[in-house]
Amino acid sequence: MSLPEKKLSILSLQYHCYPDEVGGAWGLTYEVNKRLVARGHDVHLITCKPSEPLPDYETIDGVHFYRIAFRASKNFLSLWLAIRKKVRQISKSGDIDLVHIHNPLIGFMAILLPQLWKIPKVCHFHSSWYDEEKINEVGTENAEISLKLKIKLQWIRIIEGVGYAMSRTIFFLSEYSKNRFLKYYSLTKPNLCLIPGGVNVDDFQPPVSSAAKNSIREKLKLSTDIPLLLTVRRLEQRMGLENLVRSAGILNRRNPGLKFQMVITGKGSLKERLEQLIQQEKVNQCVQLVGLVPRETLPLYFRCADLFVLPTTAIEGFGLVTAEALASGLPVMGTPVGATEEILQQIDRRLLFKNTSPEALAEGIETFLKTPEIFKEMSSRCRHLAETNYSWEQVVKQIEQEFIKVAG
Repeated sequence: MSLPEKKLSILSLQYHCYPDEVGGAWGLTYEVNKRLVARGHDVHLITCKPSEPLPDYETIDGVHFYRIAFRASKNFLSLWLAIRKKVRQISKSGDIDLVHIHNPLIGFMAILLPQLWKIPKVCHFHSSWYDEEKINEVGTENAEISLKLKIKLQWIRIIEGVGYAMSRTIFFLSEYSKNRFLKYYSLTKPNLCLIPGGVNVDDFQPPVSSAAKNSIREKLKLSTDIPLLLTVRRLEQRMGLENLVRSAGILNRRNPGLKFQMVITGKGSLKERLEQLIQQEKVNQCVQLVGLVPRETLPLYFRCADLFVLPTTAIEGFGLVTAEALASGLPVMGTPVGATEEILQQIDRRLLFKNTSPEALAEGIETFLKTPEIFKEMSSRCRHLAETNYSWEQVVKQIEQEFIKVAG
């Protein structure tokens, strides 16, 4: 591994970060930061505690974690004061060369600090906070919203816009994300840089044999005789998991002899709703919610599955789980939402569902269950795409090159 001549001191800003909390943007922040440290840079991360027991400071994989108290993170003024205190603490160890913003709120707070005004900034556009907040509140992008929510969303738009306007470079994970950004912020003129998300291609690998695959299933207490459908998602509104459970019900009623097992991993606010829906649809014999799976165990689920299902209903900026499935040689059937279409059509357009409805999901899954050999033939293409386009080493090297350019 060739290392750069110029070493940077980087201030990374994120609301939560793995391993404190699990999620796509939080995982990306962690993977990028630890690899920047491995390449010789200093990375100081300011993040908020998802719960109080975590220490205020620790080093994880060489990254300096400076955590803001849970209560302080819930108030605008106390959050700003806490960030100011952390920045002063970090500045004592030396000059900061670059500010890397992952979260628009934390980034906005930092931009208000005079000691950071002259330091060059870059921003990672994981998704639109405006869109996320709207969908979390009303369920869909096009629903009517109250005056109170309109005001809140306009403030979010301003906060996001300030961060983008102050950044020299903005990273996008996909063309979809870049176009989404330009829809809202066409007048901002930073450098727009497309660098996809990544995957650890050593951790996520295809099974070495059918016997090894069955051995993993036995270890995870899964059937070795029935096709395994996997999805790994936060249990939240836009992930489309309710539609996925309903599709299982449609399949059971339409083809009771068509056997499958569906495993959904993750945690989130929809847990109880999904449990109720599984009972209502009478699919408890074939659909399992297994909760949050430890990071070291997760590759095993990918390795022993037959199909990964991505049922997202809105704003899929990239989908690290898609890259993880592809690296595992696992075909992904996904809804034609966001970047999923960009990624999957590189392999085969048959991997895309017609739309996001439960009926479309059921139709696509039924095609897989009746003709699994078509999808099995895609396995090598899936792995090749992940190795050539999405390995973390390549992704972080591109980010590093942009950092050096901006800091220079």
